[in-house]
Amino acid sequence: MKVKSIETKSLAERYSILPGDEILEINDSPIRDFIDYKFHSSEENLNLKIKDKSGRVREKRIIKKPDQDLGITLEEKRYRGCGNKCIFCFVHQLPQGLRKALYFKDEDYRLSFLHGNFITLTNLSEQDIQRIIKQRLSPLYVSVHSSDASLRKKMLGTPKAPDILPLIHRLTENRIELHTQIVLCPGVNNGPYLEKTVYDLSLFYPWVKSLAIVPVGLTRYRKGLPRLKPVDREYSRKLIKSVKHWQSYFRRKFKSNFVYVADEFYLLAGLDIPPKKYYDEFYQIENGVGMVREFLDNFNKQGRLLPRRLKNKLSLTLITGALADKFLRGHILRRLEQIKCLNVNLLPVKNNFLGKSVTVTGLLSGGDILKTLRKSNHADLVMLPPNCLNSDGFFLDDLKPSDLKKELGTKIVIGSYDLVKSLLSIL
Repeated sequence: MKVKSIETKSLAERYSILPGDEILEINDSPIRDFIDYKFHSSEENLNLKIKDKSGRVREKRIIKKPDQDLGITLEEKRYRGCGNKCIFCFVHQLPQGLRKALYFKDEDYRLSFLHGNFITLTNLSEQDIQRIIKQRLSPLYVSVHSSDASLRKKMLGTPKAPDILPLIHRLTENRIELHTQIVLCPGVNNGPYLEKTVYDLSLFYPWVKSLAIVPVGLTRYRKGLPRLKPVDREYSRKLIKSVKHWQSYFRRKFKSNFVYVADEFYLLAGLDIPPKKYYDEFYQIENGVGMVREFLDNFNKQGRLLPRRLKNKLSLTLITGALADKFLRGHILRRLEQIKCLNVNLLPVKNNFLGKSVTVTGLLSGGDILKTLRKSNHADLVMLPPNCLNSDGFFLDDLKPSDLKKELGTKIVIGSYDLVKSLLSIL
């Protein structure tokens, strides 16, 4: 692994390790990636084998404290792509002409361990499994979809996909914790298939710690792909009822709900978001399970910090997706309207870029937001939700907030998941 940079006054600087050097081994173990580096550099006595830019190999002995970092940043490794052709794959439903990164389907257990990315376990080698167990790469996040082997192969579009249950058994018997998910496709993996999957996975509790059921996402770019039904209000209500029945059983058995439905089902069903205790430890909040509850609780807790009156009049527009409009209007807007001299407008944006059936805030495009803002009354300030931008500050269609500001002549700010904190910073 090549060294990208060195921290000032770090151990690496003291021992003359330089950017461009390649770390070959630590204590006679090869360094293949960041995980190997972190795993083997945790020892107190280190023997590093390093190759410099000229190709010369040298050794460095370093003595350090157990929790002391070397101060090395490594260059990123190329990650494994996904060879599956899932019938619901979102990447296959994207329009052409977007940036290349959006079309990359990762299927790398290292990203699952480091960042919580979901993997199907279809490309694990025996060496991979042994490494996961040896280095305690836990927890991992696994897309199951169905415990029925033939149905899972059909959904993954991979006839050679291994049976998932023996793989889960092997990992969990070696104390690797798993968080699992089912992408629910109406008419495909629901009904008896869903119930069987839920109970099959529960047999591995507590090492299979949680199971999230998330709705299939369908865009208008599904030409040539299998026909799938979208999730609607009635379907969501029936699912929630079934899951509550299972949860009552698991609560008695495990003192945990174990299985959770994504917030999107509750919003589609028009039902109140469950209380905090429903989500236990919020195991899958990044998967959209409990994110709304945490958002609402944070707002209610911090709302007392909001001013009663502004010194100067301000017109503020809050951008949201169609799905979140109702609960934001009922819970958030009502409170903000109590602030004198603040004129606040909640503006839901229809997703014409991917299709009107895509209603979540995180998949809004800059173009759709711009088009909606042009039709509305211009505000002094527009606040965007944080999840509609990637880490580089781009919308799906490669526009940036600065493009919106240039077109509209309106100040644009990026909010955070702590709405009160975001509001206080501008009010």
